[in-house]
Order: sequence, then structure tokens, then C-alpha cells
Amino acid sequence: MTSDPIEPCDVWELSRRRGSVQGELALGVAARLAEQLADREGALRYRFSGGADELGRPAARLEVDGTVQARCDRCGGPVEVTIRERARFYFVADEEELKRLPLDEADEEPLLGSHRFDLACLVEDQAILALPLSPRHDDCAAPTSAEADRADDDETHRPFEALAALKKRGR
Repeated sequence: MTSDPIEPCDVWELSRRRGSVQGELALGVAARLAEQLADREGALRYRFSGGADELGRPAARLEVDGTVQARCDRCGGPVEVTIRERARFYFVADEEELKRLPLDEADEEPLLGSHRFDLACLVEDQAILALPLSPRHDDCAAPTSAEADRADDDETHRPFEALAALKKRGR
């Protein structure tokens, strides 16, 4: 496998010849994903395999695997998240065809096909979708009531006091 930049691929040719493309996506170059992580080191492995779906349409299967360091919603520290994403897609020729398709809960998702398909963007999208909404350590406890009381006493947690002061100045 390679960690070189992911080159655009011709999904029509990939599907026709039932080929595959594989490699790694460095977390540091996946900007949208990296901003959700505590650590941008490492890479995700991917495999994009072309073929046809049950209806004979050009299609592909994407597999994304790896481990990332997300931020714990409770303590803010790094928490290890394993990504093991599998998705199937079929390709359409133009925007009009894509717009005509009904929204449904099918296993395959329609994508606009291209001779220069942005595979890096698709790998990054699927990795983002695989992240938990609220990553947490298994043993990370919620703040105790004493900690919450101390936080309530802190001036920085009283935003309406600043508003009241502004209102008084405006009179």
C-alpha cells in the first residue's frame, strides 16, 4: 500500500474492468476529518473496488479501516476510535439523472460518476461518517455535582451578567 496522495480515478473504467485501487489516506491531509481529531498523525487504509450492482449499473465498494484519536466529549482528552467502514455505491452519468433518483434507504448510494472521480474526498467523507457522534472513554466519568457547583461559581460561566452590564450602560 502507498501513502502517496490519492489520485482521481476513472470510475467508469474501474467498474468496467472490475479493478480496484488501494492505499492510505494520511490524516494530516484530510482537513475536514483532521479538525475533528485530537491527533493528526497516522493514516487510514482504503480499498475501492469497481464492478456492477444487481441492476447492472457501474458500481463500487469502498472499505476504510484504521484507528484515529478523537476528542473525548467528557474530558477533552484523546480517545482511540477504530474506523471500519464499508459502503456500496453506484454511479450515474450526470446531475439530472442524480436529481431524478428517489431518496431511499437502499444499501447502495448513488454518486455522480466521473473520469476524474475525487476518491480522496469520498474516503474522507466515509471516515467522518464512521466517527461516533459523542466519542468518550469507557471509564470517563461525568463531572461530579461538586465540580459542577464550582463551575457555576466561576465568572466565565455567567454570560448573562455581561449582558446585564451592557444593558445598564445603554440606559
